[in-house]
Amino acid sequence: MASRLRLSSRTPFSLHPHLYSPSNLPSYSRQLSLSSALQYAKRKPYPSSPPSPPQSPIRSKKSPLPPPNNFVPPKPKLSLYRDDTPTSKPPLTLEENIQRHRKIPLYGALAVAFLASLYISAVVTNTFKKPPVSDLTPLGPSLPQPHPSCCPPTGLPPSLTPVSALEFDTSLNTSESLSRITANRTYLASRAKGHVLEVACGTGRNLPYYSWEYVVHPFEEYSPEEQLAKAKSRMAKILDIKRGSSWGYGTKSKVTAGERRVGGMEGEVLSYTAVDVSPEMLSVARNRLRESVPGLRQVMAKKRVEPYPKLTNPEEVVPVVAALDGRVQLLLGDAEAGLPRGRERYDTVIQSFGLCSVKDPQGLLVKMAGRVVPGTGRILLLEHGRGWFGWINGLLDKYAPGHFQKFGCWWNRDIEGLVKGASEELGGRLEVVRMDRPWYHAGTTVVLELRVKEEGEGK
Repeated sequence: MASRLRLSSRTPFSLHPHLYSPSNLPSYSRQLSLSSALQYAKRKPYPSSPPSPPQSPIRSKKSPLPPPNNFVPPKPKLSLYRDDTPTSKPPLTLEENIQRHRKIPLYGALAVAFLASLYISAVVTNTFKKPPVSDLTPLGPSLPQPHPSCCPPTGLPPSLTPVSALEFDTSLNTSESLSRITANRTYLASRAKGHVLEVACGTGRNLPYYSWEYVVHPFEEYSPEEQLAKAKSRMAKILDIKRGSSWGYGTKSKVTAGERRVGGMEGEVLSYTAVDVSPEMLSVARNRLRESVPGLRQVMAKKRVEPYPKLTNPEEVVPVVAALDGRVQLLLGDAEAGLPRGRERYDTVIQSFGLCSVKDPQGLLVKMAGRVVPGTGRILLLEHGRGWFGWINGLLDKYAPGHFQKFGCWWNRDIEGLVKGASEELGGRLEVVRMDRPWYHAGTTVVLELRVKEEGEGK
């Protein structure tokens, strides 16, 4: 029997299939015995194809399969790098490291730059765009401050219509969102508590951010079990705020009697009263009130059937909306002539962008201070005026008349100076609890929280 080729245990067939080619057979025969190689050379010529390796009748699962007759070993892939090895990678450059590890900050910076460019373009467009000729108010060419004879007590041009009021309100959506005015409105409304009076409410842009729970369902209308559950929930929330377990910052003060009663904690609104001098603005505010307060859509028509009233006497106050047993009211009236007398005192008096459009802003602040509860009551203001830098104030002074022609607003007033003047007029009783000037507005936007001292406090 012809001797068969035996594979070496050190060179399995699966690793060295090329050794079975005819050209490599002499070198492979070194691993065989000399006698076997001579017998193989005498008895059989070289095969034209590599012989098949010996196969056992039962093949193990781990043993490799024999290669096909036309097997060609794959050529190793040559690398294009310096060491010419298939697995090597070049070192990353500094630029590649920056792009790899700082993609998110770079994309974030691009997004911020894009939003900032949108905001700047919106502000520039609104500033330099001329209003329609019918909306212009006759003004002097170099009038830096409003004159009593030309300045209406509302923040809009005199020829306003309900359609243009809606367009004016819609035009503010993009600019207020990009400039975070909407976030400031949300903060202001979240600080409101108890019985709320909003002065110069305009189109009601603060309405979606109030808490209407106790306005729609007063605490007295709940069952005793529900009242007990809500009282426990309120007390737990108050203690979280006092101890700082919610946000990590606590006041470390005791729970006052005013905070124990419903409506004494920030965000708990019991009633809402708003006043504005423009019936066209109130038409937009009425629709927004209907959409913001839960349940008003079922009791209020989508459109007001009767025409909106007109003010014939500056001191009169005409109701436009009175719903939920008088807990929600929209009133048409001139706040400078007198605030509504529905209540003697209010827990919160709020105003946003109203001091810039009245004839006597300091006098209006004094009137607002006279209607807030001394001690625990708050006056919340969101205003714009002079900023930190002289060149910005110069631009505000330069374009103030054109801005007033378009919006009925003087944006170059010194809000902090007006508050100090009102405090001096009240004998120092008007106190600043908190004042914020967002840095991204260069100090031109002011968020103020004021309180009126009680009689004899601080003496």
